[in-house]
Amino acid sequence: MKVKFSLLVFSLCCLIMSGCVSEKEETKDEKAQPVMQNDDSPSFVSDDDIKNIDWDNTISKIGTNGNSDIFGNPNKVGYVGPDLQAKKKDKWLWHFFGKAEGELTVVAYHQETSMKEPLLTSGYTRDFSGGAMNGADATMPSNVSLPSSGKWALLVYIDEQLFDTLVINVKDKATE
Repeated sequence: MKVKFSLLVFSLCCLIMSGCVSEKEETKDEKAQPVMQNDDSPSFVSDDDIKNIDWDNTISKIGTNGNSDIFGNPNKVGYVGPDLQAKKKDKWLWHFFGKAEGELTVVAYHQETSMKEPLLTSGYTRDFSGGAMNGADATMPSNVSLPSSGKWALLVYIDEQLFDTLVINVKDKATE
Protein backbone atom coordinates (compact mmCIF):
# COMPACT_ATOMS: atom_id res chain seq x y z
CA MET A 1 0.00 0.00 0.00
CA LYS A 2 2.86 2.38 0.89
CA VAL A 3 4.53 1.67 -2.44
CA LYS A 4 1.33 2.42 -4.40
CA PHE A 5 0.80 5.65 -2.44
CA SER A 6 4.43 6.72 -2.93
CA LEU A 7 4.21 5.89 -6.63
CA LEU A 8 0.99 7.93 -6.93
CA VAL A 9 2.55 10.93 -5.12
CA PHE A 10 5.69 10.67 -7.26
CA SER A 11 3.61 10.52 -10.46
CA LEU A 12 1.54 13.54 -9.44
CA CYS A 13 4.70 15.54 -8.61
CA CYS A 14 6.21 14.67 -12.00
CA LEU A 15 2.99 15.64 -13.76
CA ILE A 16 2.82 18.96 -11.93
CA MET A 17 6.52 19.68 -12.56
CA SER A 18 6.25 18.87 -16.28
CA GLY A 19 3.22 21.15 -16.59
CA CYS A 20 5.12 24.05 -15.02
CA VAL A 21 8.16 23.53 -17.19
CA SER A 22 6.23 23.35 -20.46
CA GLU A 23 4.20 26.44 -19.50
CA LYS A 24 7.42 28.42 -18.96
CA GLU A 25 8.90 27.12 -22.20
CA GLU A 26 5.78 28.12 -24.13
CA THR A 27 5.94 31.61 -22.67
CA LYS A 28 9.61 31.92 -23.62
CA ASP A 29 8.88 30.64 -27.14
CA GLU A 30 5.94 33.04 -27.54
CA LYS A 31 8.17 36.00 -26.71
CA ALA A 32 10.83 34.88 -29.17
CA GLN A 33 8.42 34.47 -32.09
CA PRO A 34 6.85 37.38 -33.97
CA VAL A 35 3.14 37.96 -33.52
CA MET A 36 1.17 35.68 -35.82
CA GLN A 37 -0.84 37.66 -38.32
CA ASN A 38 -4.27 36.78 -39.49
CA ASP A 39 -4.46 36.59 -43.21
CA ASP A 40 -7.94 35.55 -44.07
CA SER A 41 -8.04 38.53 -46.44
CA PRO A 42 -9.26 37.92 -50.00
CA SER A 43 -6.76 36.25 -52.32
CA PHE A 44 -6.79 39.14 -54.82
CA VAL A 45 -5.13 41.49 -52.29
CA SER A 46 -1.56 41.64 -53.60
CA ASP A 47 1.72 42.45 -51.89
CA ASP A 48 2.19 45.24 -54.46
CA ASP A 49 -1.06 46.88 -53.30
CA ILE A 50 0.38 47.02 -49.80
CA LYS A 51 3.90 48.07 -50.87
CA ASN A 52 2.44 50.96 -52.88
CA ILE A 53 0.54 52.54 -49.97
CA ASP A 54 1.40 56.25 -49.70
CA TRP A 55 1.28 56.62 -45.92
CA ASP A 56 1.65 60.41 -46.21
CA ASN A 57 -1.51 60.75 -48.33
CA THR A 58 -4.06 60.80 -45.51
CA ILE A 59 -7.70 61.52 -46.18
CA SER A 60 -8.97 65.07 -46.50
CA LYS A 61 -12.31 66.84 -46.62
CA ILE A 62 -13.66 66.44 -50.17
CA GLY A 63 -17.17 67.83 -49.81
CA THR A 64 -20.24 68.17 -47.61
CA ASN A 65 -23.41 66.19 -47.10
CA GLY A 66 -25.79 68.72 -45.58
CA ASN A 67 -24.30 69.45 -42.17
CA SER A 68 -21.65 66.70 -42.39
CA ASP A 69 -18.28 66.64 -44.10
CA ILE A 70 -17.27 63.99 -46.65
CA PHE A 71 -13.72 62.67 -46.11
CA GLY A 72 -11.68 60.65 -48.57
CA ASN A 73 -9.88 61.13 -51.86
CA PRO A 74 -11.34 63.42 -54.55
CA ASN A 75 -13.15 61.68 -57.42
CA LYS A 76 -12.62 58.21 -55.91
CA VAL A 77 -14.01 57.21 -52.51
CA GLY A 78 -15.26 59.16 -49.53
CA TYR A 79 -17.36 58.68 -46.44
CA VAL A 80 -19.51 60.63 -44.03
CA GLY A 81 -18.99 59.53 -40.47
CA PRO A 82 -17.00 60.06 -37.31
CA ASP A 83 -13.26 59.54 -36.90
CA LEU A 84 -12.75 55.93 -35.92
CA GLN A 85 -11.80 54.95 -32.40
CA ALA A 86 -10.28 51.54 -31.70
CA LYS A 87 -12.79 48.82 -30.78
CA LYS A 88 -15.76 51.12 -31.33
CA LYS A 89 -18.39 50.41 -33.97
CA ASP A 90 -19.51 53.42 -36.01
CA LYS A 91 -21.67 54.01 -39.07
CA TRP A 92 -20.30 55.48 -42.29
CA LEU A 93 -22.08 56.52 -45.47
CA TRP A 94 -19.74 55.63 -48.32
CA HIS A 95 -19.59 57.77 -51.48
CA PHE A 96 -18.26 56.22 -54.71
CA PHE A 97 -17.20 58.43 -57.60
CA GLY A 98 -16.98 56.78 -61.02
CA LYS A 99 -18.73 53.54 -59.98
CA ALA A 100 -22.49 53.16 -59.63
CA GLU A 101 -22.53 49.55 -58.39
CA GLY A 102 -20.29 46.60 -57.70
CA GLU A 103 -18.88 44.30 -55.09
CA LEU A 104 -17.05 46.34 -52.46
CA THR A 105 -14.17 44.83 -50.50
CA VAL A 106 -12.32 46.84 -47.85
CA VAL A 107 -9.11 45.47 -46.34
CA ALA A 108 -7.66 47.51 -43.48
CA TYR A 109 -3.88 47.26 -43.16
CA HIS A 110 -2.13 48.48 -39.99
CA GLN A 111 1.15 50.31 -40.67
CA GLU A 112 3.05 49.16 -37.56
CA THR A 113 1.86 45.58 -37.12
CA SER A 114 1.11 44.65 -40.79
CA MET A 115 -2.19 43.20 -39.55
CA LYS A 116 -4.98 42.85 -42.11
CA GLU A 117 -8.54 43.25 -40.87
CA PRO A 118 -11.98 43.73 -42.39
CA LEU A 119 -13.14 47.32 -41.86
CA LEU A 120 -16.80 46.47 -42.46
CA THR A 121 -18.32 44.75 -39.44
CA SER A 122 -20.17 42.41 -41.82
CA GLY A 123 -16.85 41.09 -43.23
CA TYR A 124 -14.52 42.05 -46.04
CA THR A 125 -17.04 42.17 -48.90
CA ARG A 126 -20.55 43.32 -49.73
CA ASP A 127 -22.46 44.59 -52.75
CA PHE A 128 -23.39 48.23 -53.25
CA SER A 129 -25.76 49.93 -55.64
CA GLY A 130 -27.05 52.88 -53.65
CA GLY A 131 -28.33 56.03 -55.29
CA ALA A 132 -26.29 59.00 -56.43
CA MET A 133 -25.84 61.74 -53.84
CA ASN A 134 -23.58 64.77 -53.25
CA GLY A 135 -21.91 64.33 -56.64
CA ALA A 136 -21.12 60.67 -56.01
CA ASP A 137 -22.34 58.01 -58.45
CA ALA A 138 -23.37 55.68 -55.60
CA THR A 139 -23.63 55.62 -51.82
CA MET A 140 -23.81 52.84 -49.27
CA PRO A 141 -24.23 52.81 -45.49
CA SER A 142 -22.18 50.39 -43.40
CA ASN A 143 -20.98 49.73 -39.89
CA VAL A 144 -17.20 49.97 -39.49
CA SER A 145 -14.74 49.09 -36.75
CA LEU A 146 -11.04 48.44 -36.23
CA PRO A 147 -9.39 46.63 -33.32
CA SER A 148 -6.52 48.99 -32.50
CA SER A 149 -5.31 52.55 -32.78
CA GLY A 150 -2.64 53.76 -35.18
CA LYS A 151 -2.31 54.50 -38.86
CA TRP A 152 -4.41 52.26 -41.12
CA ALA A 153 -4.63 52.03 -44.90
CA LEU A 154 -8.09 51.11 -46.16
CA LEU A 155 -7.58 49.25 -49.43
CA VAL A 156 -10.85 49.71 -51.30
CA TYR A 157 -11.53 47.16 -54.03
CA ILE A 158 -14.48 47.19 -56.39
CA ASP A 159 -15.12 43.96 -58.24
CA GLU A 160 -11.75 42.60 -57.01
CA GLN A 161 -9.78 45.54 -58.50
CA LEU A 162 -8.00 48.08 -56.29
CA PHE A 163 -10.03 51.27 -56.67
CA ASP A 164 -8.57 53.55 -54.00
CA THR A 165 -6.62 53.61 -50.74
CA LEU A 166 -7.71 55.74 -47.80
CA VAL A 167 -5.11 56.37 -45.08
CA ILE A 168 -6.66 57.18 -41.71
CA ASN A 169 -5.54 57.60 -38.11
CA VAL A 170 -7.51 55.58 -35.57
CA LYS A 171 -7.49 56.88 -32.02
CA ASP A 172 -7.78 54.93 -28.79
CA LYS A 173 -11.35 54.56 -27.65
CA ALA A 174 -12.28 57.43 -25.38
CA THR A 175 -12.80 56.42 -21.78
CA GLU A 176 -16.36 56.82 -20.66
